[in-house]
Amino acid sequence: MKRAGILFLLTVVASVAAPQKRDWIEGTGSRDGANRQYYNQPARLPWRHLLGDWHDAKDVAQGDSAFAVVDIADTDQGRHVRWDVTKLVSRWLHNHHHNQGFLLRAVAGSGKIDFHSREHPTTDLRPTLELLTAKGTITLTAQADTRLDKSSYRSQGASQSLRVAADAVNSLIRFQLPEEARIDSLQFANLRLFTHAQYGRAQIGVFRCSQGHDATPSEPIAGLADSYPGDRGIQDDKRVIFAAQFESQRWAQEWSSLGNSMADSVAQDTSSQFEPFQGKAMRTKLVRGKNTALNAVLKFRDKLGRDPEEIYLRYYLRLADDWKQTVSGGKMPGISGTYGRSGWGGRKSDGTTGWSARGLFQQTIPPGNPLGGTTPIGTYCYHADMPGRYGDNWIWQQGYRGYLENNRWYCIEQHLKLNTPGKKDGILRAWIDGRPAFEKTNIRFRHNGKLKIEQIWMNVYHGGTRPSPHDQHLFIDNVVVATDYIGPIK
Repeated sequence: MKRAGILFLLTVVASVAAPQKRDWIEGTGSRDGANRQYYNQPARLPWRHLLGDWHDAKDVAQGDSAFAVVDIADTDQGRHVRWDVTKLVSRWLHNHHHNQGFLLRAVAGSGKIDFHSREHPTTDLRPTLELLTAKGTITLTAQADTRLDKSSYRSQGASQSLRVAADAVNSLIRFQLPEEARIDSLQFANLRLFTHAQYGRAQIGVFRCSQGHDATPSEPIAGLADSYPGDRGIQDDKRVIFAAQFESQRWAQEWSSLGNSMADSVAQDTSSQFEPFQGKAMRTKLVRGKNTALNAVLKFRDKLGRDPEEIYLRYYLRLADDWKQTVSGGKMPGISGTYGRSGWGGRKSDGTTGWSARGLFQQTIPPGNPLGGTTPIGTYCYHADMPGRYGDNWIWQQGYRGYLENNRWYCIEQHLKLNTPGKKDGILRAWIDGRPAFEKTNIRFRHNGKLKIEQIWMNVYHGGTRPSPHDQHLFIDNVVVATDYIGPIK
């Protein structure tokens, strides 16, 4: 970069920009950053591919055409290495792609190459991005860096070393591009790392990180509720099996059973920053030292005289101000056919005795994470192909819609259709506020036609076995069960 010699040098320490939900996380400990499987381990957000997701210079996912390649020989000498990344940085500056950082991987050779990370105590040996502009050279320090190691499930963001090794280790580096790097003034961009150890020879290529679970922006999908503003009269629709709005003092009697629930109907609760969605709502409480908050059941034989094979469940959910999961996840409302035999509590489903697809919540994501303060929700499913004794966890990640904030009402809807006995064609879908959040269409719930949908299981349970560490509340309103998609209230 000889041209830079006649221009001034401005070193920029990147400020921490507003985090993007799809950003990979460096982390500060072994379990709170990116690793070989997850780009955001606390949020359980997976890479689509082991060791990271990228696009190449031809915009091919997981392609091999690097934006720049450097051949690094084993000389047993420490030295700076530079890649010309002008094309990629220009794409970021022109907003062709969101800046999710560089991914470094070996494109040839069998060696292992070690570099100093941004945690190294010597400033000049840390990764930098040099931008030659019409006003001068801007030198950026890395905002985040880490490595993804095939041999370890731990995150390596706190390490002083990065590594790239063929088919075994990739490294990630992200810089916050400053306002000074105007779109039309960038002339050259140089990624610079210091290699302090080489174990054989390797050609290291630079690629564009491209992880994420984004969804196309869309309007809420209207359903049968669209014909009943405020849900008024929805219970009379021939497609509706059950509707509950918790306005009556006799609301508990509408359910087949309420079990050992800590639940009541309220119009106000200032201590929990409750704001009614529509009149009264059901309030349920996870008591400190206890596990069960709600265990209401709606039996289809009580309502229909038979068990169906396809159903939709919609309810409105509000996590209270005191909702914070610090030690464990738990269960949420869902759909099941356990028949008292299997499909819950470690009673493994084998496709002949029972199954379940309850909702779930996971631990609240800690501050500092792009999704910090939200609680992931999804499905906790016991099915015929489950590998272990306990059910599978499927987080509703599409569009990051299954990451819920406190003190806000959400419209939650689930659709379950049982599989043809023995075939993998069972369906489970979820919507948040009328927008798709999850879909799985290859589930085998059963091996015979005797198993059907037995009940709606309005369950709020802490654990596992570990009890709630403090009192915490949530609110539920406008429950509707139907044979067709219901959708948000108009």
